[in-house]
Amino acid sequence: MKKLASLLLASSLILGLAACGNSAANNPGGESQAPASSEAAGGQDSSEPIRIALTAPLTGNLSQYGESFQNTVELACKQWNEKGGVLGRTVELSIEDTAGDSAQAATVAQKVVSDDTIFAQVGDFNTACCLAAQPIYDGAGMIQISPTCSAINFAVGSKWSFECLGTQDVQGEFMAQWAYDSGARKVAILYLNSDWGISVDQGFAKAFEALGGEIVIEEPYNDGETDFSAALTKMRETSPDALYIACYYNDGAAINIQRETLGWDIPVYHPGTVYSTDFLSIGGTAVEGVYTNVGFYPDDPTPAAAAFIEEYNALYGTDPDYYGACAYDAFNVLMEAIERAGELDSEKVRDELAATSGYEGVSGSITFDANGDAKKSYIKLTVKDGAYAVVR
Repeated sequence: MKKLASLLLASSLILGLAACGNSAANNPGGESQAPASSEAAGGQDSSEPIRIALTAPLTGNLSQYGESFQNTVELACKQWNEKGGVLGRTVELSIEDTAGDSAQAATVAQKVVSDDTIFAQVGDFNTACCLAAQPIYDGAGMIQISPTCSAINFAVGSKWSFECLGTQDVQGEFMAQWAYDSGARKVAILYLNSDWGISVDQGFAKAFEALGGEIVIEEPYNDGETDFSAALTKMRETSPDALYIACYYNDGAAINIQRETLGWDIPVYHPGTVYSTDFLSIGGTAVEGVYTNVGFYPDDPTPAAAAFIEEYNALYGTDPDYYGACAYDAFNVLMEAIERAGELDSEKVRDELAATSGYEGVSGSITFDANGDAKKSYIKLTVKDGAYAVVR
C-alpha cells in the first residue's frame, strides 16, 4: 500500500509539473513561450498567468545546482497552482540556462526584461551571474531574488535584489566560531579567485581574527585550475591548525584528494557549497571528516520541511539538497509577497518582499534585513562513513 501511495503521489506531481512548466528549457526552439494574450505581466486580467523567470546553470560545471533549482521551483509552482494560483491566476515559469557564466547571465537578463509578460526573476546560483545580471534587472525595475548569492555586495547593490542564503559575513562568523571553538588558533585559507570566493575568504578571516585567531596565509586559485599541490604545499609550510577552503563541490573534492595524496592530515572546513552527493562520490576517503554547514538537512527536517521532502522524494526518487530548498523558499516568499500586495505592482510587491519577517521556510526561518539579505541560522555537518552527518 505504501508503495502504491508513493506511485500515485509521484504521478499526480508529474501531471502538476507538466501543467506548471512553460519554459525555454522545455521549448525546442529555445525561446520563451508567451501566453496567448500580449497583455503585460503587470496587468490585472485574471485570465492571464503570472510569469516568473527562473535563471540557473542548467549546463556546465554547476549544472547539478541548476537541476536542483529547476526541480524545486517547478514543485513550488505546481503547489501554488493546485491551491488556485496567486491572486486567482495560474503561475508559469520561463526557465533560462545561464551555464554559470556571467556573460550568458547578462544576455539572459536582457531577454527576461525585454519580455513584458514576465513579472519577476528567481536566480541565479552563483555570485558572478547575479552581479552581471543585477544592473539589467535594476534598470528595468524588476525584482531579482537569488536563492543562493551570499556575496556581501549583492543585495545591497539594488533595491530590487534579495538573497535567501545569508551573506558570507554571517556564514563566515558561524564557521570561524566553530573552528575557534574546536581549538584552531591559526588557519590557512584557500579560496576561489572570484567575487564569491573573495567574499568567503574575507568573511571568515575577519570573523576569525576578531575572535583572536590568526590567518597565516590566504592563497587564491583560479577557476578551471586542476593542480592544487603547489598551493597546498605552500600552505602546509605555514603550520596551520586548520584549513578553510572556499570552493564549490567539484573543486573541493579535487583539492581534498590532492591534500590526502600529500599526506596532509588536518581539520578542513568548507562553506556550504560543498554540500553535494557529488562531493562525496568524487572525494571518497579524502573528504572523510571535513566540516561544512547548511540551513536545511533532509535527514533532520523541521516540520516545515517534512512535507516538502516527501513530495520531492516521491517525484524525483531522491532527497532535495540545500540549494534546492533555498530556491523553493525564494519562489515561495515571492509568491507570498504578491499575495500580500494584492496586485501585480512591482513597487508594492517589492515592499512586501522587503517586509518578510519570520517566514518559516524549508531552509530555515527567513527575515530580510534593510539590504535585502536573509538572516539565517545554520546546521553543522561533517562527512562520516561516506555520508553527511549532523555535528551536535
